[in-house]
Amino acid sequence: MATVDHAASLVIRQKAGFDPVTNPNIPTVYFRFATYETIKTRIKDTKLLTDYIWRVEKNFLRSTSTGKELRKTRLQDDLGREVEITLWPEMRHLIGDDVVPGDIVAISLTMVTEHNGLLQLESTYLTTVGVNLNMPQTIEQIHRLRALPPMPPTKTHDKKVTILDLKLSSQQNIQSSRNFICEAQIKEIHEDRGWYYVLCSKCSSKLFPEQDNSGLNFVFKDDDDITPIFRYSVNTTIVDATGSAEAVFFNESMQALLNISCKDMVTEHADTTNPKIVPHQLRSAIDKQNLLYLTLKNNGKIVVNNASEVASTTSYQSTCNLPGTSTFTPTTPVPKSGTSKRQLPESPGQDKKMKRA
Repeated sequence: MATVDHAASLVIRQKAGFDPVTNPNIPTVYFRFATYETIKTRIKDTKLLTDYIWRVEKNFLRSTSTGKELRKTRLQDDLGREVEITLWPEMRHLIGDDVVPGDIVAISLTMVTEHNGLLQLESTYLTTVGVNLNMPQTIEQIHRLRALPPMPPTKTHDKKVTILDLKLSSQQNIQSSRNFICEAQIKEIHEDRGWYYVLCSKCSSKLFPEQDNSGLNFVFKDDDDITPIFRYSVNTTIVDATGSAEAVFFNESMQALLNISCKDMVTEHADTTNPKIVPHQLRSAIDKQNLLYLTLKNNGKIVVNNASEVASTTSYQSTCNLPGTSTFTPTTPVPKSGTSKRQLPESPGQDKKMKRA
């Protein structure tokens, strides 16, 4: 069965030969964009790979039950229909934190699935991604999508809860993760569990520090010529008027609170690269009132996916239908989204991430 939607196919046998092409004007990627209606017909066809282009509605990292991070990017068409891109850990670098609502993402060679009624485009090892890509195949699409009315603010269906609500909810033994919004403060950072980790740009395995005469390097035994990828992982105690709980802040949420990337925090602000010594810039997040967008895992673990600082509070009544819930006081500001985009050096493991226009 074909893996691309084309009538022709090419069979390469043992005697086939290859000659290099030196013309720099020959494109290295080809898109055959599918419509939303076409994607719906491919849910059960796991061998036919799909290309798609639309505007970003939401872009975030989501942690799995095993602690791995997936990149989730939700696209929305002009009729409000949503398709969610899922980039698995080894491919999540193809879309960075700097991709924001309104950007136009073109993605190729994905597998169509469905999860909780939402169409999914899952990455394969062939997947490529372009953001606001200016090339002959996409320029007409870019102009058309840019001419559409601005996207409405991202809607959220997450419930607003207190920490007491979260604890009561975790006792219900529901076999799935649930998303909530909670206003709370970071009361303590657990230094002994570290505050960041480093990944290999080629295989997404963890790297380890190595000191030599040239300074500090991060190495991995199986790969050479790599670029370290720094990620926050901050274990905390959060508190509100109803109680306290343990919660872990991953990269997107901590960067939203600090407005400092993990790479800059390690290389420019920290006095040491020891992940068990917390720099004072990170400690500045303690005792500040924040709106936390979090996931309650089925094992009771609380993971904070995004966050924004709250300037003031208003009267609030818990919305969870749970016994013993209490009155709480948050506001509901829109989560932070940076207006400037940090340009990071391209790593050898990012050769499938195409440059912006």
